[in-house]
Amino acid sequence: MATNFKVGSFNAIDTSEENVKKSSKSNKSGQNLDLKKRLLFLGGIILGVVVVLFLVLYLISLFVGKNYSYDDLETIMINAAEAYFENHPKKLPQNENQRVEIDVETLAASEYMDPMIEYTGEELTCTGKVSVQTNGDGYMYVPHLDCGDEYVTQSLTEVIESDVVTEGYGLYQVGDSYHYRGEEVNNYLQLDNSLWRIVKVTSDGDIMLILGEDYTQSVPWDNRYNSQVGYNIGINTYSASRIKDTLSELYENNEEEEAILSDEDRSKLVNFNLCTGKRSMTDTTTDNSVECSETLEGQKIGLLTAADYMMASVDANCTTITNRSCQNYNYLVSSYSWWLVTAVSDVTNYVYGVNSTGVVEDSTAASYMRPRAVVMLDKNVLFKSGKGTYEKPYKIK
Repeated sequence: MATNFKVGSFNAIDTSEENVKKSSKSNKSGQNLDLKKRLLFLGGIILGVVVVLFLVLYLISLFVGKNYSYDDLETIMINAAEAYFENHPKKLPQNENQRVEIDVETLAASEYMDPMIEYTGEELTCTGKVSVQTNGDGYMYVPHLDCGDEYVTQSLTEVIESDVVTEGYGLYQVGDSYHYRGEEVNNYLQLDNSLWRIVKVTSDGDIMLILGEDYTQSVPWDNRYNSQVGYNIGINTYSASRIKDTLSELYENNEEEEAILSDEDRSKLVNFNLCTGKRSMTDTTTDNSVECSETLEGQKIGLLTAADYMMASVDANCTTITNRSCQNYNYLVSSYSWWLVTAVSDVTNYVYGVNSTGVVEDSTAASYMRPRAVVMLDKNVLFKSGKGTYEKPYKIK
């Protein structure tokens, strides 16, 4: 009996320990289940809060609208106009320098953009239109946004002509055109690939530019055989010159390290009539009347005339093109020699060029100087930023 009692007692004790272990496991399993439930519940709350927050932000955006800058609005207008004319190509201008316009109301009604109030809100009233014109290299889209006293789109021409002087250095009105004159003038303009100087605003409102830095190599103006002289000394007729061909290649060049113009730059340029008349060394005119007695129409690129070089100087003694005083107070003076488009009259082989001190000399056409290119910027290009200084040149949109 004692033995059975002991055995039974040990069995009872072992059963009790197993129950304790099972109970402990059960408690732990229950605690883990409760923890998972709490974590899932907490996760659900967080997810719900995030969903509600996004919903609230979305509803606010519907009623408040986005914050658009004026540049954003102009870009929206251009994109809408491009999409519209892509679907209505017959409405595009067909002739050179022809211009058509489309307003934002038409673009909104055609669902190419939202009504202007959707971008500006009810507190700001803006109207706008986009003009489209051909310029020889495609179409140029120009927006005009008018938000009253808050903002009005400005062209570069308008910005330039707002700062006219009557003495000293700066922009002078000369007849119907405007010329920069003097040694230190704020007429720098940065295009995509190169820095330029603004020479003048023409009577048509277009803007003449000349290369502002050394981007080219020295070349002859012309090196053909001249039968009157008997040498390969060149012929000083621009329309058949080597330098005309050189300039055409320079205009079309798209090589990354050599191109002076990007495709975007070229889209903002207009063709112009290049004045190619010859001039005597004693001529005293500065209005291009002599140079423009002969013109080469529809040019994309050219060189500066003798009269325009003289006009850039404010020295009263600059009375003839070869007068050494023309180098004084003249922003066009550079550290290298460069060609003018104007040839010397009464001879067939001499052309005017500006040496590294700014003095204009008559040189044989076969001499080597740099082709300092001139192009014409469309009068409708828009001002973006800048002061016209070397450090902060004008930039266009």
